[in-house]
Amino acid sequence: MTQKFDFQTMPRKELRAYVLSHRDDEHALRIYMDRLKSESGIIRHQGSVTTDDLAQLEQLLQNSVNQTPDAI
Repeated sequence: MTQKFDFQTMPRKELRAYVLSHRDDEHALRIYMDRLKSESGIIRHQGSVTTDDLAQLEQLLQNSVNQTPDAI
């Protein structure tokens, strides 16, 4: 017997738990993602990473590795 869920009225936490335990349910996932997109307070970054950004990150990581004493 298949149980029907009303994803539109389901609390977000409950919907998230459902989506995580039913990863093949694309309908529930779509509703969850739409709800996340429409809620305020969620920050999204839509920029792109440039090669300069990657080079700077690589340099920061290398500096961090060089400054960290060996833990072994």
